[in-house]
Amino acid sequence: MPPTLSVVVPMFDAEPYISSCLRSLLDQHMADIEIIVVDDGSTDGSRGMAEQWAHKDSRIRVLEQRHAGPGTARNFGVRAARGRYLAFCDSDDVVPTTAYASLVGSLETTGSDIVSGDVRRLDSAGVRPHAGYQDVFARERRRTHIRQHTALVRDRMVWNKVFRRSFWDARDLVFTLPEYEDAPVMMRAHIEASAVDVLSEVVYFWRIREQGAPSITQRRDEPANIAACMRMVLDTFEVITTLAPELVPPYAEDMCRGNVRQALRALHLHDDATMGDALAPARIFVMSLPADLLRALPPTDRQLMEVLAQGDLARIRQLVEEPFWSL
Repeated sequence: MPPTLSVVVPMFDAEPYISSCLRSLLDQHMADIEIIVVDDGSTDGSRGMAEQWAHKDSRIRVLEQRHAGPGTARNFGVRAARGRYLAFCDSDDVVPTTAYASLVGSLETTGSDIVSGDVRRLDSAGVRPHAGYQDVFARERRRTHIRQHTALVRDRMVWNKVFRRSFWDARDLVFTLPEYEDAPVMMRAHIEASAVDVLSEVVYFWRIREQGAPSITQRRDEPANIAACMRMVLDTFEVITTLAPELVPPYAEDMCRGNVRQALRALHLHDDATMGDALAPARIFVMSLPADLLRALPPTDRQLMEVLAQGDLARIRQLVEEPFWSL
């Protein structure tokens, strides 16, 4: 019989963390799962460690692809998955033991297409709340929708969720971006779902890497990383504009005060030519926003977005270097 839940684990050079990740998945209170590890061309000992776990427990399968990024690895894993429900876990993260039983149990009860739960950041010092999610998961909501609970525009990560597989296939959901690939797909999923469950329970520990290569989000000031993030901002905006334009205001506020603002903070670290290319999608995004949305931003953010729309990188650099700007 097919398993109830398939968990897809994209893996690239996660040797210090993969054992903790797989142990947390095998220790789930919900035992009827399969774990599909997709080795994305790792160059360290990750593959060997994952195969050792697979030899110990037949619920783990290890697949391999040439290095192409986590989105491609997730797509590969989905094609191999057999479960009625689908989840994703990054190879350096940890899932609390009750998480999947709670998530799948919610979908079994309500019939919703997606269920999402709260997240904590994890490092050697312990766990702590993720600031961007605090009001998103403040209370439990069954059979809600992003149009009703608009704070879900900030719920753009794939790994704190379980999806009904029939919904995933019917909507032909695939990851297309090489990095920051979650957001456009998750916004489309939220919008196209018939109903979504929101749990206040913590269902995912998102690790801050302290060993090995830093994660994508820990390299946020690198020009190539900024460019990838700004591409995500624009692609997600296009999804929302097309499918649910009423969600543009909360999304625009979150991006202007979050990802775009953070990218502008890094401007003084790099030359104009490099950052001009990296910020090009962000400029298109800001120039596409209605004027009233920009006027509604706090003064600091409003001025930064206005100067970005003008393409005046020198002025932005001055602003982010001035100490009275609380950036």
